[in-house]
Amino acid sequence: MSSDLPPRRSVFWHPFTQVGLCILSGTASEVLLKKGALGTANLPSAIPWLGLTGLNSGWTWLSIVFTLLGFFSWMSAIRVLPLGVAFPLTNAVQVLVPLSCWYFLGEAINPLRWCGIALVVAGLSVVARTYANLDARL
Repeated sequence: MSSDLPPRRSVFWHPFTQVGLCILSGTASEVLLKKGALGTANLPSAIPWLGLTGLNSGWTWLSIVFTLLGFFSWMSAIRVLPLGVAFPLTNAVQVLVPLSCWYFLGEAINPLRWCGIALVVAGLSVVARTYANLDARL
């Protein structure tokens, strides 16, 4: 028995799941890179503006791993999704990075930044609602 329907993707390989993994790995990468930079800030360096001392930190190397994972998730997502759909959704990083830095690194978020985060969330909800029907066709 044959069907004209495309084969169903597993939840993990669904393009929106891959966009989500890209967002989460990008967020993790930025937080870990900051931890690596903080941990190596006082090390002597011949060319300090290159920041190569950061490579002495395991956090920096873990950040690189998350960057690569995000890259592969991104490539998987944009094979199926239009770039005009996938790219706006990645702006969730603009919300998750400050929140993660506040929670994990103890960085402050001032009231104006909270307003900006709220605006990004509102924009993401508009984009997500606009493309909700696209999910049914994937």
